[in-house]
Amino acid sequence: MSSPNDVLSVTERYARALRHAAPKIAAETPDACVDGYWLDGTRYFFLAERFEPSIDRLVTVPSIADVKSGRTNEVIGLDRLSGLLCAKSKHPVDLKTLATAIYDMPDVDTLAVSVAGLDALVDVQECRVLSVSDSLAVRALHSPDGRHAAFVKGYDVWIRDRHTGAERALTTDGALHNAYGRQSDTCLSAVSYRHSPKPVGLWSPDSQWFLTHRIDERTLPDAFLGQHAPPGGGRPLLHTYKFALPGDPMPEATFVAIHVSSGRIFAIEDFPAIVTAYSPFDFRAAWFSDPDTAWFTRFDRFHKHVELIKLDLTKGIARIVMGETAESGYLDLRPTASGTPNIRTLPESDEIVWYSERDGWGHLYLYDAKTGALKNRITAGNWQVRDIVQVDTEKRIVLFLAGGIAPGSDLGRRALCSVGLDGSQLDVLVAYDGDVSVAANEPSDLDQDRPFRPANARSGLSPDGCYAAIRYTSATRGDRTDIVNIGTRSGFVIASVAPAADATPATHFGVLASDGVTQIFGVMFFPSDFDETRRYPLVDFIYPGPQIAWEPQSYGSLRSSLAKSLAELGFVTVMVDVRGAPLGSRAFHQAGYGHLLEPQLADHAAVVRQLRERFPFIDSDRAGIVGMSGGGLAAARALFDYGDTFTVGVSACGNHDSTYYLSGWSDKYRGPEVDGTWKEQANGAAAHKLVGKLLLISGDMDENVHVAQTLTLVDALIRANKDFDLLIVPNEGHSVLMTNGYAQRRAWDYLIAHLRDETPPKGFEIKFEPHELARCAGRFIRESRL
Repeated sequence: MSSPNDVLSVTERYARALRHAAPKIAAETPDACVDGYWLDGTRYFFLAERFEPSIDRLVTVPSIADVKSGRTNEVIGLDRLSGLLCAKSKHPVDLKTLATAIYDMPDVDTLAVSVAGLDALVDVQECRVLSVSDSLAVRALHSPDGRHAAFVKGYDVWIRDRHTGAERALTTDGALHNAYGRQSDTCLSAVSYRHSPKPVGLWSPDSQWFLTHRIDERTLPDAFLGQHAPPGGGRPLLHTYKFALPGDPMPEATFVAIHVSSGRIFAIEDFPAIVTAYSPFDFRAAWFSDPDTAWFTRFDRFHKHVELIKLDLTKGIARIVMGETAESGYLDLRPTASGTPNIRTLPESDEIVWYSERDGWGHLYLYDAKTGALKNRITAGNWQVRDIVQVDTEKRIVLFLAGGIAPGSDLGRRALCSVGLDGSQLDVLVAYDGDVSVAANEPSDLDQDRPFRPANARSGLSPDGCYAAIRYTSATRGDRTDIVNIGTRSGFVIASVAPAADATPATHFGVLASDGVTQIFGVMFFPSDFDETRRYPLVDFIYPGPQIAWEPQSYGSLRSSLAKSLAELGFVTVMVDVRGAPLGSRAFHQAGYGHLLEPQLADHAAVVRQLRERFPFIDSDRAGIVGMSGGGLAAARALFDYGDTFTVGVSACGNHDSTYYLSGWSDKYRGPEVDGTWKEQANGAAAHKLVGKLLLISGDMDENVHVAQTLTLVDALIRANKDFDLLIVPNEGHSVLMTNGYAQRRAWDYLIAHLRDETPPKGFEIKFEPHELARCAGRFIRESRL
């Protein structure tokens, strides 16, 4: 594929590609989608980022945006802060150390800093340290009044008095696989979680109750991970944990409310909830509407029925208020898997805002909380409610983010809208040629893992609802966060990032799905030295859904980092949301129900055909496909079923047979087996059709998709006498392709050799530093919430 017109050598292209690897981007490029909350009606506290050349890494800068002045200011200079902390600490707190700090502002005059094992409070007006104490040695959830920290010890929940240091147990009868306040072993990171268990639960707004659960998983079968090459050497290690496959018993969570001062415990034994992987608290499926009233949602195994349950903690009783059943497919309470359900309980008016796709689109409905009766629908139309931002009970208005509200627009892009609770006065407040987002005002404070975070810190909207921190993002033009006056639409920028002159170019495109009717959208990335007179192989970076949208809507998206890296190697790469993505109509989202990969793969093949016809710079004979997890499943199957379109594939950590994957995912998105179709859906059943070049990658410590999934496909390929390539990386987990430099380089080499007919550079080494990997993990978590 090389030609006399090539400006860069292969080695130079590898060096450029490395700049876009996820850990490098996370550690070197500031994030314009800032994390923050309002201190009062006019001041927004946020965490800006800047690259500091003196330490060669990003630092976080605590800042305040003032709507009165229209400007942003640092809360305190980092050099000044370093000097203050060094004077009070036994260990130096230099700028590199501060790069790992966590900041909060309990009030407008006080900055909280957690760094290097210390918690410090600093008076920012007088520039003096108010107090310094040792950070808790364990992960904890902190009560809103600042007095208590809840943590797990063994299989029970304990609390520590943050003033006196006294500790006591809140529960005493926890046991192995029947523990309080812990994740289930099915959480897809069971072995890692044991090293530093974070409690799961929620404090009431008045700090009197701690709501948690006890998960019973004693009847689940055992699963095993073999750590074949322990870092310290010695014999292989065997890790045992519980894991539920389709057809196995499921773990059940019994919610438990603990009155901290009296020690009274109220177990909601009549309403156990199935645990589908993570704790219900991680899915934000439990919340307080007032100090003595909590709510939670529970689904059946196949997500065909959901109930909303109310807990009266003073009386110790619970009841089902309302529910919904799907005649076909499955139910969701929000389009994507992460984030807060689109439900709001309104104690002021005894009403419930409820999300449903009953008419074919995701919309909001108003219910009577006493009777569970429908009062009226709130939104309607051929578009989708994506996120509730706020319900103003005084003005009787819902502020929400809508997807596809403009006819023909990209379904992945949101607009900020408002509507009356009675369904009147729908208004599009903020729209953009890209994505718009505002952090939601949660039903109760669900982020209690930071010791000095203000109780019920609200993220996006000012307390009076007049101002909002709005994120405007575009995968092609850059990202920014503005403080905006909702009434006048005027505002000012507080953080931004734009493509550099030598950045990887990108363009947004729309094509038709394989049905020839449905419009779908994606993003295409080019080499930074792109020349439209040349021809480039196309690489499809795939994830087929159905629980997350894949097309990047942000320039700073780490998810698109691999696509950008591959583009710099000399490919045109695409990321696209096809049918099966959680966008648009219910029919669009659930198009692959019962099969998981069709019509998704047919749509991806249709995308490649149309792009080849439209753009002469795309090689009509060479297309590759790369995917991880469900994308690894899809990438391999694409070479089996669409070998006339895709000739080279890299499949990382693929769940190649969903019968042997987590029941909580497979049962929901694949449904009950019909006419024995599950066996045919396994990649092993189609392995004999492989005609192209396939590289399989897995980590032997993948707690999400077991390495056995890859080895089972290997067995099928061997039995079919097929040639393929295999890389098993010791001690690596599910993110091996993104965070392991060797695995990433081998994937690059494979595509360069087989799609561009070039010789990969010999000995090119990719290494990621610990601070880069830590930043990468944090950014991925933050992105999942946007």
